[in-house]
Formats: sequence, C-alpha cells, structure tokens
Amino acid sequence: APVILKYVLLHTDDFKIVQKELSDAIIDYEQSIINSSNDVLSMKDKERSKNLEFFKFVLEAAWDRNDDISADEKNLLNKIRVKLNITEDESHMLEATIGKFPVAGNRVHTRDQIECVRRKLQTVGILFSVRDNEKNDYDVIPEEIASVLREMFGYEIKHHGYVELLENKHVRSKSYLKGLLIKGGVTVSNSAKTDEIKKLCLSYLSPSILLGGYTPRDGIDSNTLSKWCSELGLQVSGQKQELINRIIGYYDNIRKEIQSLDDERTIWYEFYEDLASRKLDNLRSQNIILKDIECEKKFEQATDYIFEELLVHKPLVLKGTEHADGMLSYQEKVIMWDNKSKETSVNLTDHIKQFDRYIKSADKSVPIFLVIGPSFTENSTSVAMQYMLENETIITLITADELKTVAEKWSKTNSSGNDPFPLGYFKQPGRFNIDLVSM
Repeated sequence: APVILKYVLLHTDDFKIVQKELSDAIIDYEQSIINSSNDVLSMKDKERSKNLEFFKFVLEAAWDRNDDISADEKNLLNKIRVKLNITEDESHMLEATIGKFPVAGNRVHTRDQIECVRRKLQTVGILFSVRDNEKNDYDVIPEEIASVLREMFGYEIKHHGYVELLENKHVRSKSYLKGLLIKGGVTVSNSAKTDEIKKLCLSYLSPSILLGGYTPRDGIDSNTLSKWCSELGLQVSGQKQELINRIIGYYDNIRKEIQSLDDERTIWYEFYEDLASRKLDNLRSQNIILKDIECEKKFEQATDYIFEELLVHKPLVLKGTEHADGMLSYQEKVIMWDNKSKETSVNLTDHIKQFDRYIKSADKSVPIFLVIGPSFTENSTSVAMQYMLENETIITLITADELKTVAEKWSKTNSSGNDPFPLGYFKQPGRFNIDLVSM
C-alpha cells in the first residue's frame, strides 16, 4: 500500500493512473530497488558507507528473531534511519541485500496481491475507480485526499517536477547544491559529480529548503526569486516564502511527458545469430558493423535487449573491468551471462577459468551462469556438469538461436508485455533444452 500511494499515485498527473499500468509501476519500482541493492553498499564516501553498513546490521538483527517486523520495531528502525540520514529507498535496498524486500527471497509482489491491496484501499475510501469516455479504467486519489497524504509524507512537489526544478539555471550550481546538503548534515564526497549531487538533493532536500535554505540568509535571494517568477510568467511581488511557494507550485503542476525513443538494438537483434557466429561479410554488407571489433559489442548489446525488452528483466550495472557481460537479479541472488562470438563452436574448457573468476568475485551468490554462443563442442556439457559438482553454480550452454526463440515465444505469450520470464527455466546444467520451457 505505501508503494501504491507514496511511490506511484502521488507522483502521477492528477493523481491517477490507468489500472493496468499500476501493477506494472509497482513491479518496476520493486525490481529497481532489488537491482540497485547490488550497489548500495559500494559507496566511495567512508562515512556514508559506515552508516549504511551499520543500518544493515540493525535490519538483520530486527529480522533475525522471526519472519516479520512489529510496529514498534518498525518505528524504532525508522528513527534510526532518520538519525543516520538514510533514505527510505536506501533502507529498502538494504533490506534487499539481506533478501527481505519486498518479501522474503526478494520476490516482487504478484498482480493478484497488488489487486488485493487496491481493493482494500478502495474499501477504506482512499482510492477510487473511474472510467473515461473511451472506457479506460483509472485508479484515482481525489485531490482533497491527495493533499492530506502529501502533507503526511512531506511531499511538496511531484518527483518529475522536482527533477525539472533542479535543472533550472538558478539552482543547478554544483557548489550551491553541495553547500545546502552539507548544511543539512549530508556527507558529500569531494569527487561527487553534479548528477550525483542532484540525486542526493532529490532524496534529502525539500524544494522549500532548496530554494529558501535553512535560515533567512540562506538560499536564493528575493530578487533572483522574483526574476525567476517573471521568467515563468508568475506574479513577481510578495515575500520570499510567497515567491518560493509560487515556483514550487509551478513545477508541481508540470505534466509528465512520456517520450518513446527508437532503440537501435532492435536492428542488432535481427542479426543476432550472425553476430554470434561472426558472419562478418554479411554483417558488413548489411551495414551492421564497420569494423570486426564491433561484432562482439553488438552481440552483447543485442543480448541486453533480449533480456530487458523481451524477457522483461532489467540488466544490472556492472562494476569494474573484470566481469561477465551481463547480470540479472534473481531473488536474493544474481544470474550472470557471457557472450562468446565465434566462427567455430565454443569450447567451455577454454573459458572455464575466466567464468570461475567472475562467479567467485561476485558480491552475491550466482546459482546460474549462462554462456551464449553460436554452438558448443560435445565435451562442453561434461565440463559444465563437472563444474556444478564441484561448485554451487549451474553453467547453462545456450545458443543465440535458442535464446532468441525463447524470447520471441515469451513475447508472444506475454499478453500484457510486462510479465518477466521465469528465470528458473535457465537452471539447466550443460546444454539448454528448449523443450523443457513451458510457454
């Protein structure tokens, strides 16, 4: 319920959303938290990292006694979180690192569970269902209820409006933003980039503080605020706080624009098998590559496209230089994959030491490691089986043709277009058997 209200509906235009999109938004949010949990403790700033590690320890202690947290424990955790300057998102990420967000095993809520909560919110009079002239069904929070909820949660502005506000020339100075964060007790690394500082502002500074500061002498001066109001077509007279309120109101009313961008990976996906088997002459003649070295990179990016767009699993950001080609969240663990673009069959023996380094250097357990290639030598299955017997990781050998077939079948079966493919189907030691996948 808090996710529906705090992270979705209160940040939508007119506090409404098409019903079929609500579940998608919640699942996307929960999955993004799980994905981000892989990076939450990898902070350059020692003080911030120390606070996060301590709060993780507190969370582990709270969850240690049973599989639930009482209201009193939750209130205490929240007080500790605020004291340590840890955001709610970071708290959720830390819960994910111990396998407890959004539920045990880091499993996202199902659509049936979300529907159950929707009905509960309707029963208590917070959420309403309406239908427009085109027979689209919406979930809506009435404005008078939304205003009370926003005050309870401390929201002055919708998220996308705040992002737009931070782009304005009057506040986007790195030194100005950094100064306000430090005054608010937020540690900012000297090497932090402007985009990183803006993210901290979104988490730790209210728009009122951003514009007005912590004291009457802080923030933007009245003359600049008046000029800003003039640029926005707003009334320019009044006290400083009145000017601030007008600017915040303006950005709060900005409607969210959804832009669709063409994804060039779709082109590389069409030539996926050729990229895997390095049919360089054909790839050059079709203007897919200009240089041979592009073949491996576009094979990797086309694989990202398959997982992200067709199988509906967002690949994680990889750290460092020594790593597999891709990684996905899988419950409280991760799945890795590596692409091998070759003119001949992939011989697992040639690469097993490399894959072993990737697996053993991972921050989380790796139950499945996919090797994607044009074909595989006969002895590769034996090598994969031997590795599984000696380790806890299943190495699955899947051809580019097989992965593309799975993706296309799932895309056709997945009527909503938003249901993630069950990754457990990849848990096949040795050669992948597509007949075992039920769709």
